[in-house]
Amino acid sequence: MPTIHDDEQEQARDAEKELEAQLDKKRAELATLQAGREKSKRLAELQAELAETERKCQEEAALAEAESKFGPLGKKLAALDTVDGLVIVKQHDGVKVRLWADKNGEKPSVQACRELVRPCVVHPALERFDEMVKDRPLLLVTAAGKVLELAGIGAKEVSGK
Repeated sequence: MPTIHDDEQEQARDAEKELEAQLDKKRAELATLQAGREKSKRLAELQAELAETERKCQEEAALAEAESKFGPLGKKLAALDTVDGLVIVKQHDGVKVRLWADKNGEKPSVQACRELVRPCVVHPALERFDEMVKDRPLLLVTAAGKVLELAGIGAKEVSGK
């Protein structure tokens, strides 16, 4: 004959089985959600890697074209690899650089750097370069340093260091 104690044990076992079933269901739901999130994350990583590789291919093609048109990197061209992409500048006219340096001294303004750099930008298009500068204005100072290096003047003259 079943006792009250036996009924309580049976109810406890049933409650435990019910909780275990609910827990198993939630664990399966969690695993499905995590797998979906991991899949989305992996797709985003692949898309970012593809975009980066496409950008690098375009930049490499731009660099090759610039070298064939203006001369070798380091002598007639300089490249700045920025977080926003590659910037290629060409050597400026020596007389204009000398006049610019005489006028602006060792600590030129950002506007003065803009006047020096913009005519020398080979890549990207000037509209894109201006967007890059809008987000990172000191890019002009770095690019001016490269233009001056190509002219035979050290970059420290631009940054004042």
